[in-house]
Amino acid sequence: MTQIHSTAIVDPAAELDPSVAVGPFSVIGPHVRIGADTVVGPHCVIEGRTTIGRGNRFYQFSSIGAMPQDMSHKGELTELVIGDRNTVREFCTFNTGTHKEEGVTRIGSDNWIMAYVHIAHDCRVADHTVFANGATLAGHVHIGDWAFVGGSRASTSSCTSARMRWSASRAASRRTCRRS
Repeated sequence: MTQIHSTAIVDPAAELDPSVAVGPFSVIGPHVRIGADTVVGPHCVIEGRTTIGRGNRFYQFSSIGAMPQDMSHKGELTELVIGDRNTVREFCTFNTGTHKEEGVTRIGSDNWIMAYVHIAHDCRVADHTVFANGATLAGHVHIGDWAFVGGSRASTSSCTSARMRWSASRAASRRTCRRS
């Protein structure tokens, strides 16, 4: 049976696997789907057209699936898709996509995402990545398998990072950028 804290608000239209746990004061919107064995900690907001796979863990105060922070976005239906077994620490923000690409922000599986990470619209994060505290991806950034994004590191819009690259704080990262 789904474990929903009495102070959490879960829209009746949301689809939660029976094994999902939702902590105190969290809010789950109507177009959200959450897979088996996922834990949503206290004070999280999961909204928009967001699909979350199995075995994920969201810590307190995360904002997942909010409308993109892009001035060209005019309310089009876009999505956020998150894979399996990701750890998302405190105060993270993941936005849905925009009409400029597929309309989907994608986060793969087995990622470790530390506190204060922002993943903007239309980003693609592959599998087995690590994002240290405060890492920020602007829109349309693609991060490959096994990448490490260093703390307080910002990536500019429309960049692709190859597999297994190291981005250290305040250091130049090796990446291939393409402008849209």
